[in-house]
Amino acid sequence: MACDISAEQEEPWRRLLQELSDAGRKEVKEEYAQSRRRLGISVESVWLVPTKPRGGGMAVVYLEAEDPERVLRELAASDAPFDSFYSGRMRKLLGFDPARLGRAASGELLFAWRDDGRGEREASKSP
Repeated sequence: MACDISAEQEEPWRRLLQELSDAGRKEVKEEYAQSRRRLGISVESVWLVPTKPRGGGMAVVYLEAEDPERVLRELAASDAPFDSFYSGRMRKLLGFDPARLGRAASGELLFAWRDDGRGEREASKSP
């Protein structure tokens, strides 16, 4: 998933991500981990690709889950306190609405590469 981050949004967004990863906020980290386990997310990575000279850029979020569309639907519909907090902050900061991203999560894979650990490499192509 990708979304634009304005220069004004960048710092509050960074603070939210820091709050999720801050060792001093153990309760927040544990709520986040429980949420991701419940939703079936095994990997979540977030990058900021700078595109503007004075801040801001493109946020790129990578999730691994068996069914990413289901994950986004469940996150959007969840009434769990942490999920509501997270979804609300994403909507406020970025205009990010998990309920509207289901189709985006199933975008067309054009190319992927993975080293299988045996020295062989495979390239995936779109169906």
